[in-house]
Amino acid sequence: MDNLRTVCDDILREARRRGADQADVVISESTSNKIRVRLGEIEELKQTNPKSLGIRVFKNKQKALTYTSDLRRDSLRRLVRETVEMAAYSAADEFNGLAEPALQGQAAARLDLYDPAVETLATDRKIAIIRELEKLGMAQDTRITNSSGATWNDSRQRWVIADTNGFYGETQNSFFSLTLSLMAEEKGVKQTDYWWSQKHHFDRLEAIDSIARQAAIRTLAKLGGRKPKTQTIPVVFDPLVGSDFLNIIASVVLGTAIYRKNSFLLDKLNQPIAVEDLTIIDDGLLPDGLGSNLFDDEGLPCRRNTIIENGVLKTYLCDIYASRKLKLPPTGSASRGVTSNPAPATTNLFMQNGPYSRDEIIASVKKGLYLTSVDWTGINYVTGDYSRGASGTWIENGRLTYPVQEFTVAGNMPEMMQQIVMIGDDLVMRSTSEAPTFKIKSMTISGT
Repeated sequence: MDNLRTVCDDILREARRRGADQADVVISESTSNKIRVRLGEIEELKQTNPKSLGIRVFKNKQKALTYTSDLRRDSLRRLVRETVEMAAYSAADEFNGLAEPALQGQAAARLDLYDPAVETLATDRKIAIIRELEKLGMAQDTRITNSSGATWNDSRQRWVIADTNGFYGETQNSFFSLTLSLMAEEKGVKQTDYWWSQKHHFDRLEAIDSIARQAAIRTLAKLGGRKPKTQTIPVVFDPLVGSDFLNIIASVVLGTAIYRKNSFLLDKLNQPIAVEDLTIIDDGLLPDGLGSNLFDDEGLPCRRNTIIENGVLKTYLCDIYASRKLKLPPTGSASRGVTSNPAPATTNLFMQNGPYSRDEIIASVKKGLYLTSVDWTGINYVTGDYSRGASGTWIENGRLTYPVQEFTVAGNMPEMMQQIVMIGDDLVMRSTSEAPTFKIKSMTISGT
């Protein structure tokens, strides 16, 4: 299927011929490799090469979506016919339909999302890299007694979108990741943790000795954990937990959450909702960003959206459907898979750096918590109530002292956003959602 434009044109012509008012098609071709080594032995070696195609049609404001991995021409034409017929059984919705053609296009940017090394790296070399990664991790400390494995992942994907407006977009990207998970033991108690690196380019991955060292540091930091007393204290968010904090905010600024009234930021547009120091940006054009692209999944140019600026909520992220329903501009934020309809989503989400170092933030706390891990239970997206199982390190007189675990940390998101008192300068885009270290003035922890 080298000429994907021809495939798309054929499908769209057939949809029109069958009576569709509008139609679009998405095609995904990818190759993925996963290798996992544990204690030097290969435990998993897998390659997948999926190809799939999705068709969406609109007729009389009714909609149908189908998908297939059978890409033969006759099969695709039959699928088009069935999709158009299915649309007649769905409910009409005045907001259904493709984007207006004037909104569509591709951003003028150089994103550098593909590394040809994904096609040439030998399997033997990948195995050697993760064996050495695990060996380095195990050698960090005598208390590290076992490994949950070192994992290599790589993939390349070709992604195409075309529609009856005449939009055609095609992109290709590569992805590499390395992960190491270790186990440490002290006084009969075992703890595990991990570290990782992921990039579009192989030579931009974090060095394996650095990954091994960070995996060991995080694992060893859990040994000797205590259960803290119930109290109200300042809480410093480690960047990994800060990423989780951002994802909660992201969930409630999506147009879908707003029109479903499932957001504590409903009706807050252009109002101050956080401290003036807080700025949160979603940048779909970040060079080498893991969520970057030239166009979104409805054919609109990707862009940089400022969600919160100096504490003021500036934007709800909208795909075409949400923008029509909310009477707001679309933000180039549509995301979809072959099997799903478009919906708004973030791309490369981050909290802007502040002026403080991590050490300065920790030093500012006389007694409090350095929060390093939370689970996903306990978020009320309507009220913002926040209650999470947690673990971290206790801060005493401005210094990290001993690990704490088996407790909950609780607050309320709107109040927490108003109580951010220090923001760090250590933002690193390791994934598609990242924050620097930051401190919240007061939260409740429930332990003993």
